[in-house]
Amino acid sequence: MKNATKHADELKSLFKKLLKEGKPEAKSAEEPLKALVRAAMSYDVSDTRAEDAIKAIDKEFVDLNELRVATELEVQDILGQKYPAIEERVSVITKGLNRIFEKEHTLSLDRLKTVPKKDARQFVRDLPEMHPFIEAYVTLYGFDGCAFPIDDATLDYLKAQDVIEEDLKSLDEAQKFVENNVKTDDMHDFFRVVRRAVIKRK
Repeated sequence: MKNATKHADELKSLFKKLLKEGKPEAKSAEEPLKALVRAAMSYDVSDTRAEDAIKAIDKEFVDLNELRVATELEVQDILGQKYPAIEERVSVITKGLNRIFEKEHTLSLDRLKTVPKKDARQFVRDLPEMHPFIEAYVTLYGFDGCAFPIDDATLDYLKAQDVIEEDLKSLDEAQKFVENNVKTDDMHDFFRVVRRAVIKRK
């Protein structure tokens, strides 16, 4: 990215400013598969809306295996056709869970907790139709890795704050820039305060 040093300084300033508005709650680990489902329902929508979707899934399905074998149309109907990008989200969830089952011969990502974090992240990245927000969220909360969940709303916000160049369109490139300029121990707090600001802005 051009002017990387300038933008890195803007990033640090933004982080300090957002922390002054309130430090987020301490990081809580999540079970990786549940983190995947939550993340798939979370990009470019508010936490409240995503939480309602998770409640609907929990109410309808006994466990994630039951969700895995449901048809995409069934899941879409449960979550509501008015949910933004509902077809895309449900496809990522059902195809992802099925690919995990095929590769691991069980519906679990526990094995990935025993491999290097970059390998665990690559496994998630390679799942069908994967979104940068989802793979980073699973890495951050499911595997305690250093990753920045980014979506279009977050990219727009960071551009408005002059942290990212206006003409940059790649979520992956913006994600790499943030991950290279935020300390591992600060990543959860940075993600949470930025997400809070993004949701407030909508």
